[in-house]
Amino acid sequence: MRNLFLALIAGLLFPLAFAPYGLWPLLLVSVALAYWVQASAPSAKAALLGGWVYGLGMFGFGVAWLQVSMTDYGYMPLWMAVPATAAFAALLALFYGAAFWLTRRFRGGGLMFAGAWVLADWLRGWLLTGFPWLYGGYALIDTPLAGLAPLGGIWLMTLAAVILPATAVELVLRRGRGTGPLVLSLALIVAGVVGGQFSFTHAEGERQQVALVQGNVPQDLKWLATMRKETREIYAGLTEGLPEGTLVVWPESAMIEFYQDIDDFVDDQGEAVAAKGGALISGLPWRDESRTPTTYHNSIAVVGTDSEDGVYHKQKLVPFGEYVPLQGLIRGLIPFFDLPMSSFTPGSPRQPNLYALSHEIAPFICYEILYPELVASRTGSADVLLTISNDAWFGTSAGPHQHFQMTRLRALETGRWLLRGTNNGITAVVDHHGKVVERLPQFERDVLVSEYQPRQGETPFMLAGVWPTLLLALAFVVLGRGRRARGLLESF
Repeated sequence: MRNLFLALIAGLLFPLAFAPYGLWPLLLVSVALAYWVQASAPSAKAALLGGWVYGLGMFGFGVAWLQVSMTDYGYMPLWMAVPATAAFAALLALFYGAAFWLTRRFRGGGLMFAGAWVLADWLRGWLLTGFPWLYGGYALIDTPLAGLAPLGGIWLMTLAAVILPATAVELVLRRGRGTGPLVLSLALIVAGVVGGQFSFTHAEGERQQVALVQGNVPQDLKWLATMRKETREIYAGLTEGLPEGTLVVWPESAMIEFYQDIDDFVDDQGEAVAAKGGALISGLPWRDESRTPTTYHNSIAVVGTDSEDGVYHKQKLVPFGEYVPLQGLIRGLIPFFDLPMSSFTPGSPRQPNLYALSHEIAPFICYEILYPELVASRTGSADVLLTISNDAWFGTSAGPHQHFQMTRLRALETGRWLLRGTNNGITAVVDHHGKVVERLPQFERDVLVSEYQPRQGETPFMLAGVWPTLLLALAFVVLGRGRRARGLLESF
């Protein structure tokens, strides 16, 4: 029971390392306690339970904002939303239970623990479309370990974040014997510091002015038919009078009507911006009647042009928010299963990027920016990253802050500036080092007029992807299973 209590406390500390709290040293404390729980468990089964309790604390606190969207905007009764959120956290916690069990079963040490942790993180970000939230490395974006991002992405940062505290505790438990794993973890820190001094991409051309429009339309009113006219007026008013030669960005579902129903209004706005030497990019629903049956997409488009090459349909859809699994069985049971725009079809992975003002723009909608491999694969020859979102679903909770912090790492992984346009925050411009250049306050109706620097080139992470880190993590797990290999590693 003492171990389980310690596991719960350690799991609850984990989210405090992330935004909006920003207490990143608590990540190292949390992982160190987690390793202690695993190592001191009387059996592998006890370690599994300890890991599950640790994950339950981590996600029970870390993604509690899900309840806000369910109750405040999905109209799910509180007595249903709280257990649903708890069940989701309990399911995610199984991944950490498995990592604890594996390490304790083979007494694999800190390296095996770190390897199993990263493999579990990768698996939960992939299985059943994945939930790529709260990877440990995100909390370290403003530390020297951020230099590992262009080398191996969030995966290498997370591996380093787990290895250091785990091997330090292991060294204490072994009373100073076997410093090899600790030396390896310190080498990763050095690699992060040195890697942070290099720039793998280069500036290309002049800086471009951009205007990110934050309409701040209340989420509980946004989808009402009576708000359609007012929403158009809000965005038209905020766009009018912007400087010449500006790339103007409206956020995800800025317009709540299908483009095909309001193309006159949207195109007129785009043409007005283009007449001043600029371009307008907007998030909006898209109806494709060329297919049978008709498909619907959550999209972003360069509007006011004659070409449909400037349209991107979101690939990674949110379960229940944008599509309903087993909808034939559960639609109509409660209002949450009938949210507005919850019948979307994912876009093709082969879609081209957007083009505006002679720049290639890699577009991402809402939380698909959190898929590192997707972003890296689409960046290629792109000059800048663009992500639009509507985090109003999560109210004043920690969700939007966590989302923005994780978004920033994509800029660092790809060596590109990143533009983020949202309905009510956090709207910002991020440079290629992952640093916030400018941002708007949340819950204010305003326009962020800033600029970005187009960049070209490829980082090591863009070239190699996740596989080198996954293979390293797998090697740690395999070494942890072999007594002779583990003894050799521990002895040097």
